[in-house]
Amino acid sequence: MKNLIELKLGDDNEVGYVYLPEHPRNTDSKCVNKTVDIRDLINDYKGPDLLFDFDESDTLIGIEILG
Repeated sequence: MKNLIELKLGDDNEVGYVYLPEHPRNTDSKCVNKTVDIRDLINDYKGPDLLFDFDESDTLIGIEILG
């Protein structure tokens, strides 16, 4: 069975992380091969900082939300 989408909030509720179904959900940070900031994709982006995490096969596995 595949993992579901899961949202975890940091202790200060200022940081959130969305675990997508393909995320291995282990504490090994090596599962993230590349991180892309939304501001690198959209020049005039207005909103919270969003960081997209990809694995070795360029599958989106998680999204970090910084408040």
